[in-house]
Amino acid sequence: MSLVVEKLSYEYSQGNRVLDGIAMNIEEGELVALVGPSGCGKSTLLHCIVGLLTPCSGVVCVAGNDVTKKKPHERAIGIMMQDQPLYEHLSVAQNIAFPLRARGQREDISDLLAQLGLTDIAKQKVSHCSGGERRRVAFGRAIVTSPKVLLLDEPFVSLNAELRTVLREHILCTNVPTLLVTHNYEEAKELCDRVIELDKLS
Repeated sequence: MSLVVEKLSYEYSQGNRVLDGIAMNIEEGELVALVGPSGCGKSTLLHCIVGLLTPCSGVVCVAGNDVTKKKPHERAIGIMMQDQPLYEHLSVAQNIAFPLRARGQREDISDLLAQLGLTDIAKQKVSHCSGGERRRVAFGRAIVTSPKVLLLDEPFVSLNAELRTVLREHILCTNVPTLLVTHNYEEAKELCDRVIELDKLS
């Protein structure tokens, strides 16, 4: 499996281009960090890859298949956003299992809940969860469908040192092409196989 991005560009309005000809290749089991100043387009790039935004040019391939024109749920890509929207009226377990339900798949997530340390609050509404608990719910929802590619936007925000370690271990065990956005360059160098720096367009 691999994630290939070729000559991807995106502009929010005519003349307001934030990404210009981005190219990268992430292989199976490789963890790559994407760093750069605020406003350089890191989150925008993730949204283009997963299909939430439509690039003005370029190609996105997952496991050798062109997914550029496919809908997000057809791309086999899991994403954990920086400000992950969760269903506040649903429980922790229901939030994590939601992608499975939407696909009509079996909703047995007991092992995943245990791995993320969420078993004890599985029936609790996410509106009552702490920031760290919400981040783990978001990560669980990103990987519950066993995606072929994983995109993580600032995954360690709101986590204490212990929970950061737990989540890091889970990320390292995913064994799929993973692109991780972070502002922490030192952490990126320590955790990831490669670091890609994205510059802000002038």
